[in-house]
Amino acid sequence: MIMRSYKNIGITKTVSIIAISTLLATSAYARNDDSKIALGAKVGTTGFGIEGRSPITENLYGRLGANYFHYNHKVGDSKLDYKGQLTLFSVPFMLDYHPFENSGFRLSLGVGYNGNKVTASATPNKSITLYGNTYTPQELGKVTSKLTLGSKIAPVLSIGYDSSFIRDSAFSFNAEFGAMYSGNSKIKVSSTGLAANNKQQVDDLKRDANKELKKVKNYLKFYPIISIGFKYNI
Repeated sequence: MIMRSYKNIGITKTVSIIAISTLLATSAYARNDDSKIALGAKVGTTGFGIEGRSPITENLYGRLGANYFHYNHKVGDSKLDYKGQLTLFSVPFMLDYHPFENSGFRLSLGVGYNGNKVTASATPNKSITLYGNTYTPQELGKVTSKLTLGSKIAPVLSIGYDSSFIRDSAFSFNAEFGAMYSGNSKIKVSSTGLAANNKQQVDDLKRDANKELKKVKNYLKFYPIISIGFKYNI
């Protein structure tokens, strides 16, 4: 289903951007007085993102970012011909530990707001048979399936490389590999048809939606994080 409003996402993204310039600016330690924050952009499996990082101690850094991506795609081979929308939105806060002196290699642990979700909809124009039961277009109406995550606050673990505040150059490169655990997802199905309150129809639609979204559900449980980017010390 193509979403027609991104108001809530827009507000959250704005808050995240503001937080980068306020939270990280309060760090107590910096390698020099001129550069206390490194800001930049990145791209990866979490979408397109912005990120800020600041020193806390000599080998510990705080990092805050915001990632977003939107993708429309047909979902599976369902008889309902679902059209789905994948929305990736996350706001991670991480602590980066550099175990080796003057090395960009880091170990990272943190938590993030997890707004990743999948919404799919279908409006059949002919009768559909699901698990031995036949439903007309009037009975089905518009069918909407929404996959929601088990937890909005998700732990994140990763390893990577970040040379900001490690090298003398104001420009720095970063890369990350890890995962975000969102827990068990749930699928909610609704219908606008005449038989929307028919328990058998609702059960058949839920069964069909779970079948079609099973792979997506498993994928979002442990969401892989792979990204590359750059930063500039300000």
